[in-house]
Amino acid sequence: MNITSIKFTDPPVYHQFPPIYENLGLPEVSSFIEQRFEFAYTSGKTDRTGHGSIRLYKQQGDLQVIIPEKLSGIGPVRLEKLKRLLLEKVNADFIQNLESEPPERKVYYTDFRRKGKGLD
Repeated sequence: MNITSIKFTDPPVYHQFPPIYENLGLPEVSSFIEQRFEFAYTSGKTDRTGHGSIRLYKQQGDLQVIIPEKLSGIGPVRLEKLKRLLLEKVNADFIQNLESEPPERKVYYTDFRRKGKGLD
């Protein structure tokens, strides 16, 4: 498996969660910065394309590649290998994009807890 090209399609997006969720330590409800990209890769003699995104979780400092769609001919083991290869290739460019571009797009998540009886 070889990655032949990578191109970012969107600028970085900042996803902000309320502070009440930040201290839970769960990546699903932790603030992160995400940027989408498309890539081309060869699997055997076949050239294929795919879409993915890279995320930087702010508190943990973890980088993670997300591939939302199922890729034909790629099973779970090869998918993990592909994610590692993409992370190696995209990491430096993603960090450079974060440093060079001002934070324009933000997505805010809010707390929708129900108020108790008799509370306004």
